[in-house]
Amino acid sequence: MPSAALNIITISFLVFIFISILISVNLMKYIIFNWKSYLNISESMNLSKVVSKLPSTKKYKLISSPNNFYNLTLKSRYPKNIYAAQNVDLHGKGASTGSIDIQDLVSNKIKFCIIGHSEVRSNFGETDLIIQKKTDLCLHNKITPIVCIGEPVDIYKSKKTKNYLKKQINKIFKKSNIYNEVILAYEPLWSIGTGLTPKMSEINDILQFLTKILKNYSFKKIKILYGGSVNLSNIKEILSLQKLDGVLVGSASTKPSFIKYFR
Repeated sequence: MPSAALNIITISFLVFIFISILISVNLMKYIIFNWKSYLNISESMNLSKVVSKLPSTKKYKLISSPNNFYNLTLKSRYPKNIYAAQNVDLHGKGASTGSIDIQDLVSNKIKFCIIGHSEVRSNFGETDLIIQKKTDLCLHNKITPIVCIGEPVDIYKSKKTKNYLKKQINKIFKKSNIYNEVILAYEPLWSIGTGLTPKMSEINDILQFLTKILKNYSFKKIKILYGGSVNLSNIKEILSLQKLDGVLVGSASTKPSFIKYFR
């Protein structure tokens, strides 16, 4: 075979491999288990063991978010699992009782952090401005923020969801910034822990809207997730949505049967 033809075949094969890798990365779904404060250390250890025994796959990227107090213990026992902190503080090292400093995440190689979850917003009065600062703090320290946004029920019923989400995004992100990797989790407040979920057409409509307006910002990598009463009965249908990059799951993720779905 002439060398020119051989070179063309080799180059074509390498291009095929490269494209295949890109496709597999883009199709990978992010599955984030937010265990909140449901579990004690023993229960968290048992679930982490279940996660650790799942076969490696290019289909899902599994991230566990246990109680912040357990992260170091779980990571030392199951180092191959990927972990996310449930929150971080802005105070830094020093006289800040109860604070979770960003350097604690960095030194323990926690690569992800949930920012602005509705329960943190309501329980601790966190505003979009605080969430913006925490997002920037995470990115500055090479930790991927999982930024939560979502509308309350009155906004949903009055059909003002898109305007509400746009305002949240405008407050959290700056058009003048260049962001590295960000995960944006859309969680309707009225759906979290209630067993209620929007219609698939509604979720899809919001995904398309978010995809469009996020183009006004500079992200090197942006993933859009859905959260809110995700469970075994609806996970397949939710993950089938074309614009969706994954899910943020609460109470359902504390059950081994749900975790084993991602085998």
